[in-house]
Amino acid sequence: MASRIITAAGGIVWRKAGPSGSGGIEVLLVHRPGYDDWTFPKGKSDPDEPLPVTAVREIAEETGYRVRLVHPLPEVTYRVRGGLKQVAYWVCRPLDDESDFHPNREVDEVRWFSPRAARKRLTYSHDRRLLEAFEDLVARKSHKARTLIVLRHAKAVPRSEFRGGDRERPLSAAGHDRAKELVPLLSAFGARRIVSSPATRTVQTVDPYVAATDEVLELDDRLVEGASAAKVDRAVAGLLGTKRPTVACTHRPALPDLYAALGISGPVLSPGSALVVHHRKGKVLASELI
Repeated sequence: MASRIITAAGGIVWRKAGPSGSGGIEVLLVHRPGYDDWTFPKGKSDPDEPLPVTAVREIAEETGYRVRLVHPLPEVTYRVRGGLKQVAYWVCRPLDDESDFHPNREVDEVRWFSPRAARKRLTYSHDRRLLEAFEDLVARKSHKARTLIVLRHAKAVPRSEFRGGDRERPLSAAGHDRAKELVPLLSAFGARRIVSSPATRTVQTVDPYVAATDEVLELDDRLVEGASAAKVDRAVAGLLGTKRPTVACTHRPALPDLYAALGISGPVLSPGSALVVHHRKGKVLASELI
């Protein structure tokens, strides 16, 4: 009989140490009294919960820190009572300087350590291997990656059922539902710059997130369906130039030119799905499908 798969997610949360970051970096560990162990914050997914959302929620619950996901880390798999546990991890940055952590039955202590001290304190070998993967990213400065979320608009009303111009074609009921589902996913990556093609269906895809965060929506004609490759290339250069985690909502026909501008071979996104591109100084470091 196959083992039951238990999905979970968490992260290595890091910050600059010392005055003005002069002391290198520190990573966040939690102590669980029930196991008497030191580990990275993580937890099991709720039913139908996307793993990035799980990671952010569980880190907040265990440490009191709100975080954003910065760069994926290797998945960790190990056996537990009842099955096989698969844990997705990300490099994370705290959104606040202070935590509202209160000791409880699950986690009674949260503490920052240098990577060297963390290696000595961690209880499990798989956590120490995860720390090594993080340190490899630090050596390449990839732990400071920026985020660009390439989002295809959610499902629209079919062309055959809409009498107006194509730019005015709205989302279907299912598309509106998906747009609402995107809010916690985009929040997990800390999206603060929202750019969209001016078409109604792309704007409606990001509208719930704009409403939830009160961010400013930017419209860019260079992301519209049918834009030339040269225009898409210039749009991508602008998207990569900002430090803020950015969402770019566009159309399926624009994706090949957008990927070419990024220098990657990306997937054909289904309606309402996205490719999260982690980059630094114009170079793509990693990407993940959500």
